[in-house]
Amino acid sequence: MSAILGRLHFSHGPVDPLGFQKAMAALDSYGREGSSTWIEGPVALGYQHLEISPESTHEVQPLAHDGIVVVADAIIDNRHQLCDQLSFDKGGRAAIPDSQIILHAYRRWGRECVSRLVGDFAFAIWDARHQVLFCARDHIGSRPLFFYHDNDRFLFSTDIRGLLAFGDISFAIDEYRVASFLIWPLDTNENSFFQHIQHVRPGHYLLVDRDHLAQQAHWHPRDMPSIRYRRHEEYSEHFRELLETAVTDRLRTRFPVGSHISGGLDSTGVTILANRLLRAEGRELDMGYTWAPPVSERYPLANSPCDERRIIGDICTQENMACHYGAATGRDFHEFLARDIAVDGTADLFEELPVMAHAGQRGTRVLLSGWGGDESATFSTRGYPAYLLKHGQWLTLFGVARTSAGGLRHVRRMARFLWQSTLLPLMPDAVYDRFTPFLRTDRLELFIKPDFIDRFPQVWSQRGLAWREYADPMKIQATLLQNGHLASRMTTWASWSAPQGLVYRYPLTDIRLLRFTLGLPPDLLWRKGVTRCLYRDALRDMLPRNLGKQDISNEKKRMDLRIECWRLLADEATKGQFQQCCDWLDTQSLRARLVDVPERVSSHNLLKFIPLPSSLQIWHLWRRYGVSG
Repeated sequence: MSAILGRLHFSHGPVDPLGFQKAMAALDSYGREGSSTWIEGPVALGYQHLEISPESTHEVQPLAHDGIVVVADAIIDNRHQLCDQLSFDKGGRAAIPDSQIILHAYRRWGRECVSRLVGDFAFAIWDARHQVLFCARDHIGSRPLFFYHDNDRFLFSTDIRGLLAFGDISFAIDEYRVASFLIWPLDTNENSFFQHIQHVRPGHYLLVDRDHLAQQAHWHPRDMPSIRYRRHEEYSEHFRELLETAVTDRLRTRFPVGSHISGGLDSTGVTILANRLLRAEGRELDMGYTWAPPVSERYPLANSPCDERRIIGDICTQENMACHYGAATGRDFHEFLARDIAVDGTADLFEELPVMAHAGQRGTRVLLSGWGGDESATFSTRGYPAYLLKHGQWLTLFGVARTSAGGLRHVRRMARFLWQSTLLPLMPDAVYDRFTPFLRTDRLELFIKPDFIDRFPQVWSQRGLAWREYADPMKIQATLLQNGHLASRMTTWASWSAPQGLVYRYPLTDIRLLRFTLGLPPDLLWRKGVTRCLYRDALRDMLPRNLGKQDISNEKKRMDLRIECWRLLADEATKGQFQQCCDWLDTQSLRARLVDVPERVSSHNLLKFIPLPSSLQIWHLWRRYGVSG
């Protein structure tokens, strides 16, 4: 993938070429194969090129044709279908880059072209004929796109650093965003910490002209048609076909391909399938990557057959592939907290940074991830018990409750399950809010200055879309897909991985796969005492039996990382760090908590640690941008 940048002046004043080149230079890490610009009076477009797919070697962007200019950070997966529809000559299709397909799709279908594209993309088209800029982003938000808009100017960029590099515009910190993050740090989203910088939302397109800016959805996960087959086998067969297509399309590169593997359903299925598809082409998966620690005296194999490292080891032996185990340390966590969240985003994923470095050293260009499976292909039974109660399916509900509780002997577990998973989702928001099983970070010890948070009382009632369950599993799935946490993580990884020349791809978020899984009957969520049975059935010839991880060692390692990081922070605080005044934080209380390091991080004192990372990230934000009251 690549990076794109653009600037448009509605007053028709010319774009300064030197200023635009300076902004392009801020995105140089994305352009291993070079960069280029197109400037014509009040419009400037720029492209940083990274080769991934075979056709990307032919990219010459910005691409101008008959009054239309496109810049695209894109890999289109349904190329053959689109080439047929656009009547491209079959003999020359291998040399047609994705930007050309997007340009001609826009010429043919206008804004409706977005709903016909399958793949990962963020692009912008300047239509000189109608004096309008058209920007679009794929349904899940796998590629980022930020923008700035005022009365005279519209700017867009793959990376916020591209916008900040324009010297004639000043960007102040959005203090409402600061307050929101301090109270709800686990609700990750793409909302910018800078005033007036916004993002094109996943599954949306943007139309901009002299008088208007309108953002509209082109992806509606709640509007998927129902999928109903006579035989259960038809569901798993169709799913397998779609999954193989999704993985195959993401292997179209001449560079090494790596894959995440955690021992769970999502990444295990993707990794094995990718490895076998590559072998069929005479290639191989370069490396599997896991955050789990290698087996050692500190982290020995658990007695359980479900220790994820046992599963990973068996799969690597079975598939004859290598695995790189987790290498993150508490110092990595400590350094992560000092990074610039205003440009990196707020996703707490520092354990991936050593993975990126290792993959980059190997020359890997594509790294597969199982993200999105929990929201679609391997969705659990969230909302299903309440759905069964609401629809009077008592016998099935009894079976689900008995299995979830571990048998009829566990009366208390069964009662808790029936309350939390069956009755509570049917309650009004006020009742659900009182008894929610999810962590409420606003109820933890916070280090916010009272006079600061008092300016934003509405923040206390702000939460992510997925803060509760409903008696409708499909509604929950659609809500999760639109919640913003997936796009936030993908945006962060796109930014972090750019210096490594690395691109993440997510087969389980393929729109063709989502259109299928979102239309399935809820009864497929639990069958014969088994959850996620569709995925298991579809990949039964390759998945280990009774696959299901217990990442006890990984959780122990994460506790160790936290305590190591906490000790480093305590040492800094003891030496005088974190004393500087900050209008947002009660630094005295923060320092007192930092130096109060427990011997180990338990589930009890973990609650004391949870507010620390976000508070420290905000402290560094304050120091970096020199905000004054």
